[in-house]
Amino acid sequence: MNCSTATACRWSIGAAVFVAAAWLTAAAAADPKPTAAEAEATAAAWLDRLGDPGLVLDAKLAEPGFVVQQGDSAIGRITKFELDQDGYRLSFAFRGEHTAATPAATLRAAFWHAVIDRVPTPGLDLPAWETRPLTPVSSFDRGVELVDLAAGRATFRVKTEFFAISGRDPTVLVPADAPAPPASFFQLRRSFPLDLTISAPVSVPE
Repeated sequence: MNCSTATACRWSIGAAVFVAAAWLTAAAAADPKPTAAEAEATAAAWLDRLGDPGLVLDAKLAEPGFVVQQGDSAIGRITKFELDQDGYRLSFAFRGEHTAATPAATLRAAFWHAVIDRVPTPGLDLPAWETRPLTPVSSFDRGVELVDLAAGRATFRVKTEFFAISGRDPTVLVPADAPAPPASFFQLRRSFPLDLTISAPVSVPE
């Protein structure tokens, strides 16, 4: 900054600080972050709008899609079809070693369990909050169908139920062994169904 005098320099700095503060205040007013109580109330209204059908999702995704991962477990060798994109984070586990070329009938017979960690919540408008529906157990095997596996693409249908929806403020960093501060977290306990059809390419990491 070039200033002819110290007074002019102080005036320029003060004006810049004032303009920046006014801009931040206006931005905050235009897009306020809901409190935890407001976020929970918004989630409750969203659940009311869902009604009996619950959360119905039909997704047709592009690459990378499902990534095939193999590893060992308590029951021996397993294969997982994992997906983490477009608001989805889920996996389908099968007993034994399989590839994208395994026949669908073989995979159906080897199905072990599904895990839903995250799915989109369209229509739930909560600026600056991360929301996550919660299944009663971390993994489940009922209500899961491998509809098709052909031409390098898998289609699954999942019909299950959530017992709650939670939200957190991602700007608040909480240690793994500590509870989240009340203002940064909410959990609304209300059961609602999920009917998910998801289709995506299947790839094997090199």
